[in-house]
Amino acid sequence: MANTSEILFEKFEIIEVLKKDEHAAVFLANHIYLSKKIILKVLNTQKISDQALVERFKREAKLLAKLDHPNIIKVLDFGTSKEYFYISFEYIEGQSLRNILKTKTLELEQKERLMIQLLKALDFAHANQIIHRDIKPENIFIDNSLNLKLGDFGLALSSEDSFVTNPYSIVGTPSYMSPEQVRGAKLNAQSDLFSAGVVLFELYTGKNPFLRENVSLTLNEIIGFDEEDLKTKVSELPENLREMISKLLQKNLSKRYNSAREILNELNVDEDLPTITLDQFEKESNKSKRLLFLMAIISVVAILAIILMKIENPLFENLQSDSSRTKHGTNEILTGSDPNRNDIENNKDNVNTENLQKPLIEGSQNGKDGVTETPSDQPVVRYGNLLVLVSPYAEAFIDGEGIGTVPTNKPITLTEGEHTIKLVHPDYPVYSSVVNVTQGQTTRFTLKLDSTIGYIRCRVFPWGSVYVNDDFKGVTPFPEKDLIRVAPGPVRMVIKHQDYKDIDTTFNISRGDTLNLRFSFRK
Repeated sequence: MANTSEILFEKFEIIEVLKKDEHAAVFLANHIYLSKKIILKVLNTQKISDQALVERFKREAKLLAKLDHPNIIKVLDFGTSKEYFYISFEYIEGQSLRNILKTKTLELEQKERLMIQLLKALDFAHANQIIHRDIKPENIFIDNSLNLKLGDFGLALSSEDSFVTNPYSIVGTPSYMSPEQVRGAKLNAQSDLFSAGVVLFELYTGKNPFLRENVSLTLNEIIGFDEEDLKTKVSELPENLREMISKLLQKNLSKRYNSAREILNELNVDEDLPTITLDQFEKESNKSKRLLFLMAIISVVAILAIILMKIENPLFENLQSDSSRTKHGTNEILTGSDPNRNDIENNKDNVNTENLQKPLIEGSQNGKDGVTETPSDQPVVRYGNLLVLVSPYAEAFIDGEGIGTVPTNKPITLTEGEHTIKLVHPDYPVYSSVVNVTQGQTTRFTLKLDSTIGYIRCRVFPWGSVYVNDDFKGVTPFPEKDLIRVAPGPVRMVIKHQDYKDIDTTFNISRGDTLNLRFSFRK
């Protein structure tokens, strides 16, 4: 299959191998019957022990076949031949957004054009109950007319689909994931919108806000980033773009946009964008600059003419004086009291304000000893404080509501009684507990995440890709100081090497344990 002169499935002439691994390959090919270039994705079903990956590949074809939209890459056909399953896509004469970001400087109008097309693609996909889950510049393609196409729905999910993601793959690209995607929560269209927000942040600023030196630091940044600090990094953008990107990148789903259509409505987008090439854009931009220059000259000439008129014609000055007098007279009438009006405005000095009703509760301030003043027929609400001290840090949720990153020196005010606290850190299992808040007191919740887990030191000969409880942990050899963190209880470890049979083992680990494991592959 690597031979570029090979013909596959009796109709695809391979031009170039774009990507290839032990399971699948992506080719640039010529469709012999259509005489046009296409992108061909091929899956070898015999080399896959997990049939879920095969089902995901087939599902991608079915999902894309439903998405007929000018901003989404079209599926031309799909089928099977012996042990192979294939999908052919339209080929875009252009390049990925990633390459454009690296090689071209786009004008603000061009960026806005691309943004609108991306939002239209997502709006259509989400309207068809499809979530992409891997929005990033590499999956966004731009042709020579600045038309955008969203592609690679290999990780897409349908709301009607009960498919469970292949356990041996990281779902999504770390630096474009939403916080809920990092936590492994159930995803919806808002997760795609967060990822789109990251792409747009990069489109307008040139930088990914979350990308760090390695995957772990990147995921930590997504969980714990400061939204206000992020907002300052787009402060130079026009206000509408600044507010839009900030709202897309909200950790709390209730504060994030609900749909791409909501954004398009804010931008007053309801018609198709006219086709304009990059060359045409530059010509139109130059024409606009010349027009603005000409208008500026005309304005200067007009101002000079008015000044000369004023100097040479005394009548102009007299007319201006009469106009001023009329204006001032009108203002006096408008700002004075109208004797015919019978309202509070004209009689405010005679109004008795002592009997005006005052609010029973002012603002959200607590009364004495943490008790809020309420009407006599309402139950008294009592409050206390909770101070969460976590090491190293975590994203905290109280009764399901995100409160930000802890530890923090600022206590949280809560109603008296029991509350559920959940702590999320990308390197540790999710931790949940119940805390009791007492009226008028500050309860301290202290936890070291290291104390909640067990550790594994893993050595593999010659090397292998390690998966623990279906999570990819990396490729050995690991640095001596790097331990794999796992939740207490049963652990399944799978180690893969392309030349050997998988190592698949299960064992138990207790809190605080450190297991030293050695494995050797055998033919």
